[in-house]
Amino acid sequence: MALRIRKDGRILCAAIHLEEPKDTYIDDTLHYEMSAEHKVLVTEEHEQHQHRGEWWWAGNVPPGIIVAGFYLK
Repeated sequence: MALRIRKDGRILCAAIHLEEPKDTYIDDTLHYEMSAEHKVLVTEEHEQHQHRGEWWWAGNVPPGIIVAGFYLK
């Protein structure tokens, strides 16, 4: 899935969040490398992700967010 980086710094799932002016678009290839291969971008388990649709830099996850186990291995 592709990402949108908002001017306020939030990293959002492009499939869930509509484009807004000044968004930076990250394509599927780069997103895959950053999340699945390098695990520098993390998100929640699918059940929570489908509602919030947000990603965070590893090491900068807000309190109360439970990162999907895949990213912790």
